[in-house]
Amino acid sequence: MPDTPNLSRRGWLGGVAATAAAGATLTSSSEAQAFSLLRSPEAVVADRVVPSYCELCFWNCGLLAEVKGNRILSLRGHPDYPNAQGRLCGRGNAGAASVIDRDRLKYPMVRVGARGEGRFERVGWKTAYRTIAQGFQRIKAEHGAQALALLYHGRGGPLIRRMLVAFGSPNYAAPSYAQCKGSRDVAYKLTFGEKLTSPEPLDLDETRCMVLFGSHLGENAHNSQVQELVRARRRGASLVVLDPRMSTVASRADVWLPVRPGSDTAVLLAWIHLLLREKAWNAAFVDKHTVGFEKLERHVQPFTPEWAAAQAGVPAADILRAFDLMRKAMPAVLIHPGRHVTWYGEPDIQRGRAQAILTALLGAFWAPGGIFRPSSPTVKEFPGPDFPDLPKSVDEAAGKYPFAPEVTTTGIREATRTGKPYPVKGWFVHGTNLIQSMPNVGETIEAIRNLDMLVVCDVMPTEIVQWADVVLPEDTYLERYDDLQLGAGKKPYIGIRQPVVTSPHDTRPAWRIAKELSQELGVGDQFAFETFEEYLSARLEGSGVTLAELKKKGVHQLEPTQPAYLRPDEDFHWHTPTGKVELFSQQLADKGFSPLPTHTPIPEPPAGAFRLLYGRSPLHSFGRTQNNPILHDLDSTNVVWMHPAAASKLGLEHGVSVMVTNDKGDATGPVSLLVTERIAPECVYMVHGFGHRSKGLSRANGQGASDSDLVRDYALDPIGGTTGMRTQTVRVRAAQRQERR
Repeated sequence: MPDTPNLSRRGWLGGVAATAAAGATLTSSSEAQAFSLLRSPEAVVADRVVPSYCELCFWNCGLLAEVKGNRILSLRGHPDYPNAQGRLCGRGNAGAASVIDRDRLKYPMVRVGARGEGRFERVGWKTAYRTIAQGFQRIKAEHGAQALALLYHGRGGPLIRRMLVAFGSPNYAAPSYAQCKGSRDVAYKLTFGEKLTSPEPLDLDETRCMVLFGSHLGENAHNSQVQELVRARRRGASLVVLDPRMSTVASRADVWLPVRPGSDTAVLLAWIHLLLREKAWNAAFVDKHTVGFEKLERHVQPFTPEWAAAQAGVPAADILRAFDLMRKAMPAVLIHPGRHVTWYGEPDIQRGRAQAILTALLGAFWAPGGIFRPSSPTVKEFPGPDFPDLPKSVDEAAGKYPFAPEVTTTGIREATRTGKPYPVKGWFVHGTNLIQSMPNVGETIEAIRNLDMLVVCDVMPTEIVQWADVVLPEDTYLERYDDLQLGAGKKPYIGIRQPVVTSPHDTRPAWRIAKELSQELGVGDQFAFETFEEYLSARLEGSGVTLAELKKKGVHQLEPTQPAYLRPDEDFHWHTPTGKVELFSQQLADKGFSPLPTHTPIPEPPAGAFRLLYGRSPLHSFGRTQNNPILHDLDSTNVVWMHPAAASKLGLEHGVSVMVTNDKGDATGPVSLLVTERIAPECVYMVHGFGHRSKGLSRANGQGASDSDLVRDYALDPIGGTTGMRTQTVRVRAAQRQERR
């Protein structure tokens, strides 16, 4: 332990953990270290090191697990994995605790009480499968296979999707589209004909200027991206951050623009205006690759820095300072497209389009220091029979969301609630707690009550599990095989997840659940393999690496399939209707939407109310890790941020216990108030994922406040079907004595 006076072991560990990701952004040291594991001569010695990749968030960082017997001694970042670069974040280091968590789901169960009571009895796997198959077959016979839906998140989901599609349903969706990055993907595809890969192809190694819009890098611990941002800053790259809150990364910006919520597009339009007014755009890229320049030029003439300053509530001089940093650095300017960007509905598409257009004008798309062109590995599909012809999905049948590339979770929920455009009567939910991940909990519960069958497959007994008819316990990511990770980047790679230890309980991996349940459903020919090693070997055939080699190395890097940057003389045919980068989108115009980015001001909160903002903790993944024994010990609750002027008006002091309510009567808390000048007076902020209400989560239950309980009012984007979830306003009051813990 370091020689630090008056600091407990827990306090020191907490400091290290917080530094794991957030601190990487704060430090100017050449050694921005993540969690470090101290060794002593008495330490248990591992008998093997097993490579795999993490599942505590979607970054799926490569890891090395030191193991003795059936015990994990430590996890560390895989040095050859591009998304880990030899390090794990704090939550990744704590992943082994999920294996020994006393609260984890341990065996299959069927409901014996009323839905929502969380009363179950243990059954065998055959009984669980038979119960599901009988329910799904009955629903198919009465309503058609389209009345079944899969809602999923994680690496096991695609194999369960294969089962559902083979059974005849087109309705499968993940919150990662409608509740996270969908508007970004639609906006970039409309502009460039390409949606962005995940992780985003950001050329942080070469950038000279980075611009972030509400991206809390360091707090959301996107591992490799945080490491690369630190190196870019150390190299001298400038940083501009637009955010109503001074996040960790905003505190280190050259220019922080504390914009009013929803005004980011106004600032973007002003920067486009300045580029065109000063004839500073990248003429070589614009002339060769774009269409609609003249229409854009006319469109942005009114959008001066002074106009944007009035819209955003920031000084025009700061908008100009940020523009000067971009102009000096172009084309090596990285306009970060963001990750969780579903804020206000259709305005999110307009913001994404403005970001994409600014990137094009800077000449920063597929260019050094901007967004690079990723290469993706290709492996074989496992052979199987053709899928059946599928009916229209709920969104297609309803004629909604003309540019949505995926079915939406909200579309499935709406059809389940209303029976329109046709009834959905069965859900299979895998690895996602819909009670927390979707807005308006009441609508989710109403939909669940209309189901004939709800199957939940998960590791932990989250809120959605309490509503299940059948519960299938999944192995943790450290106990199972999953499908290959096909990593896109400057150097593509193939990664493997393999068992590090064996589950101590009667749990199974998703691939086995999909295979065995498919047999009960009569579509088992889609899974014509005896072991998952056979499946993986078949996919790897001809890839340049065998399964045995991949299990030993953990990752296989390939040569790029295309240059990372667009050559000046390259005649690329963009995958848009015109074959060009579409600054003006005729596609949008033809559907009745604005073909050029527009700014629509977000209404001010009512008197005495605040706009609710939410974000991430570097020690938690959404609401998935609050019960992890190590992470709960380090970060057990959240707080509500409020500006001093707002707190003073309400007579509230720093540290007081408060309740947060919406206008529908929903309340969450009690939770401590953090009074700080780092947030705009019209907003309050809390970290998402706390305030669990599942008694099965013995540590996380009742800890902190839940933004999910409050977000009743959401805005559906008619273009891509995503859900804006920063439309909610709330009030804050002191907690009454009986409400305080």
